Amino acid sequence: MTSSSSGPHDADALRAELALATERLVALEAERNEYAQQVEELFVLQQVFSTINSTLDINDVLSTVLRGIHQALGFRRVILFDVLEGGRLARGLESDVEGNVSRARDEGEYREDSRLHDVACGAVPLASGTSDDADAPLADTRGSYCVVPLLSRNVMRGVLYADDSSKGEIGESSVRMLLDFAAQAAIAMENARLYEETRRLLEETQRLALTDSLTGIANRRALHELFEHELKASERYRLPLAFVMLDLDDLKKVNDSGGHTLGDLALKRFAQVLVQNARRGDIVARYAGDEFVLVMSHSDRNAAAKGIDRIVNALRRHGLLASIGVAMYPDDGRDAQSLFFAADEALYEAKVAGKNRCRFYRGAGAPPLDIAQ
Repeated sequence: MTSSSSGPHDADALRAELALATERLVALEAERNEYAQQVEELFVLQQVFSTINSTLDINDVLSTVLRGIHQALGFRRVILFDVLEGGRLARGLESDVEGNVSRARDEGEYREDSRLHDVACGAVPLASGTSDDADAPLADTRGSYCVVPLLSRNVMRGVLYADDSSKGEIGESSVRMLLDFAAQAAIAMENARLYEETRRLLEETQRLALTDSLTGIANRRALHELFEHELKASERYRLPLAFVMLDLDDLKKVNDSGGHTLGDLALKRFAQVLVQNARRGDIVARYAGDEFVLVMSHSDRNAAAKGIDRIVNALRRHGLLASIGVAMYPDDGRDAQSLFFAADEALYEAKVAGKNRCRFYRGAGAPPLDIAQ
């Protein structure tokens, strides 16, 4: 009869198997932790990209990128370098150890012969290293660093510099994500630039559509829009308003004697005098040809007369004469059409009476105001 027992060989085998299992478990836990870290980084990256796509404000975009790099990748310092004319760099935004972003306070120069400059000029696609490197980008480079470009449409928009990593050595996955951040930031910067340029062009187009090309003041279209607004305000607050039409006297003689260039100069000077002597908030516009309009808000007849007298004296000092017709709201009309008609009638009376004079619309029973010398 034989007996069986677990000898030392079986115990060794079990211990070896347990060690392998423990080693595998440790590897699985490390792999799980790495995946969890990647998921967290991707979540932060997704949040950053979502924020970037929801705004066209360039400062919001770049601040979000810097905070995202700090949070997702563990860099305690992130600096955005702006690329200036001639390829020079200047510190722009910078994040601190807590992830707060502000304009860079440290104006210290970067090393022009460093790898930061190599990335900025496109000599290398990216750069990384440590503060011990001879070509470390900054005099105060902290620990491991990484430099990536912000490229859009093959144009260098800026350079991202990150250092002082909480993870020590910068891994390949961190570099990939830093490149992702830089790529999205560059696209957002280009979109913001295009948006600003489009907005500027639209505003300029709108301004030109409402501006008289010769004199630079409001044109007929702008006058109608602005005048309607003033009428509504006068009606709401029950305030008087003076609608004044001015005709530059003898423009045809000026054109015949000196040509249209001299006539245009007279029209420009006439507009300048009106603008310089009108009150702040009054509307000054070129209505058509040699006809101009002045809308004097919050003005009764006496206030209008004083304002017109000031303008007439200023015109005379510049060698200009004008025929003027005035209509008062609400006495002479309660809408734009009525006031235009009344002022035009008064202007006609001024011309018939010999020009170089002012007439208030007689529908209000007011006597004429003669400004002729």
